[in-house]
Amino acid sequence: MIDAISSALGGMQRNQEAFGRHADRIARSGLESEGGETIDLSKELVGAMVARRGYEANLPVIRAADDMLGSLLDALA
Repeated sequence: MIDAISSALGGMQRNQEAFGRHADRIARSGLESEGGETIDLSKELVGAMVARRGYEANLPVIRAADDMLGSLLDALA
């Protein structure tokens, strides 16, 4: 159960970081180019949406683990 929580938290962190990178690139899209390349706004928006959904997908794992731990503590009390 702890492995599931750890895995979900790791997934949430990775997706949060990815979302931040995409959001930063979206914010800078009209200001500069990276290494001579223009920032592809549509690619960054899709990346941000994927990162958001990835983050949201890990939430049920945390909720289920919390419910299971609560049930276990209730049974032991």
